[in-house]
Amino acid sequence: MAAPRPDLLLLDGNSLAYRAFFALPESIATSRGEPTNAIFGFTSMLVKLVETYGFVPTAVAWDAGMSGRKEVYAEYKAQRARKPDLLRQQWPELAPIVEALGFANVSLEGYEADDVIGSLAVRAREDGKRVWIVTGDRDVFQLIDPDGHVGVLATGRGITDTKLYDHAGVVERYGLTPDLIPDFYGLKGDTSDNIPGVPGIGDKTAAQLLQQFGDLETVLASIDQISGAKRKENLTEHAENARISRELARIRTDLPVELDLEEVALRRPDDQALRERFQRFELRDPWRRLEPLLEGDGRPDGPAGAAFTAPVREVDVDAIAAALGDGDALVVVAVVEPTEQAQEAGQLFDPDATPGQDAGAEAPAPTRRFAVGPLDDEGAPTALLVGACESAEAVVAAVGSRPVVGHDVKALGLVPERVAHDTLLAQYVLEPQRRGYPLDELADELNIAVALEDPAAAIAARVALVAARQVERLEKTGLAQLLHDVELPLVGTLREMERIGIRMSVPRLEEVGSEVRAEIASLEEQIHADAGRTFTIGSPKQLGEVLFEELGLSRKRRGKTGFSTDARVLQSIREEHPIIPRIERWRELSTLTKTYLDVLPQLASADPDSRIHTTFAQTVAQTGRLSSTDPNLQNVPVRTALGRRIRGCFEAADGLVLLSCDYSQVELRILAHYAGEEVLKDAFREERDVHTATASEVFGTAPEDLDAGLRSKAKMVNYGIAYGLTDYGLADRLNIPRAEAAEVIDAYFARFTGVKTFIDETIEQAKEAGEVRTMFGRRRLIPELAARNRQVRSLGERLAVNTVIQGTAADIMKLAMIGVDRAMRESGTSARMILTIHDELLFEGPADEMDDLRALVEREMVAPWVHDPPLKVEGGVGRTWVEAK
Repeated sequence: MAAPRPDLLLLDGNSLAYRAFFALPESIATSRGEPTNAIFGFTSMLVKLVETYGFVPTAVAWDAGMSGRKEVYAEYKAQRARKPDLLRQQWPELAPIVEALGFANVSLEGYEADDVIGSLAVRAREDGKRVWIVTGDRDVFQLIDPDGHVGVLATGRGITDTKLYDHAGVVERYGLTPDLIPDFYGLKGDTSDNIPGVPGIGDKTAAQLLQQFGDLETVLASIDQISGAKRKENLTEHAENARISRELARIRTDLPVELDLEEVALRRPDDQALRERFQRFELRDPWRRLEPLLEGDGRPDGPAGAAFTAPVREVDVDAIAAALGDGDALVVVAVVEPTEQAQEAGQLFDPDATPGQDAGAEAPAPTRRFAVGPLDDEGAPTALLVGACESAEAVVAAVGSRPVVGHDVKALGLVPERVAHDTLLAQYVLEPQRRGYPLDELADELNIAVALEDPAAAIAARVALVAARQVERLEKTGLAQLLHDVELPLVGTLREMERIGIRMSVPRLEEVGSEVRAEIASLEEQIHADAGRTFTIGSPKQLGEVLFEELGLSRKRRGKTGFSTDARVLQSIREEHPIIPRIERWRELSTLTKTYLDVLPQLASADPDSRIHTTFAQTVAQTGRLSSTDPNLQNVPVRTALGRRIRGCFEAADGLVLLSCDYSQVELRILAHYAGEEVLKDAFREERDVHTATASEVFGTAPEDLDAGLRSKAKMVNYGIAYGLTDYGLADRLNIPRAEAAEVIDAYFARFTGVKTFIDETIEQAKEAGEVRTMFGRRRLIPELAARNRQVRSLGERLAVNTVIQGTAADIMKLAMIGVDRAMRESGTSARMILTIHDELLFEGPADEMDDLRALVEREMVAPWVHDPPLKVEGGVGRTWVEAK
């Protein structure tokens, strides 16, 4: 309903805090592992109110007792569980956020928040104020008056969803006036507060009785007129409970609450306290929404009382080197588009540059602004050289071999010769769980203010000041070496691979695409014939109706829109009907068509040499693994016939060949080392089949007597057990009874006790520290381990073990790429590293150089790992990717 802005907001702090805690995942935490789901949700609610109504005078009431209700009914709220530990940890931080917003916290010893709110609402109403109460409790509706002075903003399912109720709104919902709400609860009770009410009477019946007879006492005096023998019996036997329940639900309005409402109206938000609180708990989205609403720009002047400034001098690009002078002083580099949008976004590069192309090469005029300047011993710019430039590469070239500090330096196009610090990568190393790392956001979180009018100069200053603060934290957390030895040296390697790209045979790919689309069309006809009607095969809901309702196939797991039709379900019922393998094939072909066959020909055709230029991202996966985008080449399948045909369209340039080098079972070797399992280590040392060795040990069968089924079970356990594979999961994957799967897992752990010990100790250490680290020091916080929900905790356990193993493998690959790149440059080979896909590296070069290159690559790929068992690299050469693989 439409209503004017209130004069006073009264919030039920307990109601909102509990709603926030239970509405949001317990895994929400700071980069330090502190739980913040309640803090985040509670703060989001407050910010939403400010967004909607402005800084209205507001008081937040908190429980400080039971208001004597325990004396009236000893079982009042007796069923409520103790406050969850994670909520208890966050509780002391809620009131300071309220104060920082300029709101008042209020409570009265011995009384509940509802009664404090009721008393304040009546007092404010008598003073002629319009009051809105914000709560999730509907019994507060009784405070709504017919004159419109008191309304209730009732919270909904979402943490910021609210609906405003006035007198008419309550009548519309319940058919009752607000003054009858206590009588309503007297009849129906309230399970959340353990208010008994009358058995068998719910909302609908309670409302009907009150509509018919007027109030609770009249209902109890008119039992002989009420239909239903059982209802009459319950009302007769529980009449006193109904009266008690009414009193329990009645909100007091006469408490001597000490709160000066006029003083509350004079309060203002404390910008500095708000910034500190929001930064402390990393409330980035609420701060983004709140900051524009604060007076002024909401930015404090900074710790020194003034925003940072530095001398700025205009120079031409070709004068940068001379202006910087000689020496190895650190310099900061920023290049931006001189548009308001780019300035606000904090972009340091041409937003229109295409990965794989020289950024700015097609710019018609000097449209960019650059800023370059040396840094002092504290990491701050001493002066900044600014000017116009055609491309970022020109600026980078002018800087030469000086150590450079930047933000996302790979996006400059030409990576500086010596990257000393990258604020994007540094923050990723510190906080791999973040969704993004915008420079302005990082600066705001560190309370960094800059007073420089030139956009490039302002950004350069922010980069330098953020970098200086990051250096301190990297050292403190033991992550500096990871940044300097792994992430920074890889930047130039990845940029060069992006620039080179990989050649694609467009005619061959289009031929594959035509054949696949024809097969998809044929499959659709067959599937519709099997179903006896047409339907949308890609719709899980429609597919579920066809398979389980119309064809009567076995129903497995239930999904959001009906019974699940995911890949595992289809695999388990594959033998029940010929429609299933056709659907599986249709899905495979459709996915590959949308992902690759429709996209890659267009990308290759746009390049004069028919080369695909993917972009490698270092700041996405929390385990440290690289990802590939635009296009994603990480998921080109290799095990299916069609996947191999697509890989066969990736080829070497004319006169050259491809070399593929791939780690052999790197994660299993890492597991064998961590677990100290000699059987596994021996198998790797002696280059025996590790799955056969595992099966032989687990099932007590000689290797020569093993059948394919036993090896398959061992293989599945080898790959899955360290990542939390359960008996249910193993049974699902192998399509065997769950009891059999449990026996296999028990037998595995009984034989490989080292693996079980490693898993248990990793989880226990993660619980104590709130984090895990790879062998090379990469850190990942695991807040899920502190969750109350068992499923969330189980996820945390899987993440802990997975990160140690997969993260270590990711670090090994990154170090290998750095070593390979360096060794190739030193060797003088004309071959080039062009692609990385998980555990594989791909190279392009002359055939007569491949033997030496293969030996070099294999040497460098195993070099980062000096532990037992050793790593193994398998390589192959061919004209196409599939031939080399």
